[in-house]
Amino acid sequence: MSFVSTRIVRALRELATESPVSLRVSGECMVPLLANGAMIQVVRQRFYWPGDPLVVHAVGGHLLVHRLLGGYSKGRGWRWLTQADNAFRPDAAVPTERIIGKICGGDCSERLIRVPLAHRVKAVLRFFRLVLIHMRILCR
Repeated sequence: MSFVSTRIVRALRELATESPVSLRVSGECMVPLLANGAMIQVVRQRFYWPGDPLVVHAVGGHLLVHRLLGGYSKGRGWRWLTQADNAFRPDAAVPTERIIGKICGGDCSERLIRVPLAHRVKAVLRFFRLVLIHMRILCR
């Protein structure tokens, strides 16, 4: 997805609170579950779980559709790590206000809407692997 301003992200978050918002996907990082050019429906929720496919306003200003790995407390808020299914590394952590919402429908695999336990476990394992790597770096 192309560059999006913070003002537009705030509007999308507000709209996604009221009802699902339609967005078109650009890219192949979530193939085969989500094809390039697919239309998805996104809804904002109070809680997200590891493995949930989220639309996130990335640090570089683009919208990403990536899977939630986990979160950690930093300062006065939480930071969340996401990663594309076909990526080797996670994205830069983002604060809660950069999460637009979760995929709830559209032209995507049912496994993105009703996330199987195996996908959730894989996300948690990826997160713990990152935590262990980070702890090992700090202990050096």
